[in-house]
Amino acid sequence: MNDFCMKCGSEMSPGEYTCKVCGQNDMDEYRLIRNYVRSFPNSNAMQIANATGISVSKILRYIREGSLTVVDSHTRRGR
Repeated sequence: MNDFCMKCGSEMSPGEYTCKVCGQNDMDEYRLIRNYVRSFPNSNAMQIANATGISVSKILRYIREGSLTVVDSHTRRGR
């Protein structure tokens, strides 16, 4: 029996969360965010969203899941 993608509803193999297409889209968006943050390390979620076109909620989800890390600029300076 096949399962269905939680994002698009397409059939997929049992035990997966998303289909291959949605999984690849997520990975592409994550890479775009990561590359932006590397170039602009002091950006907040709204700035990242405006620059990449990816929703603030998705960016915050990556932070909650631990895929992205928030760095407090005061802590980085040793304050």
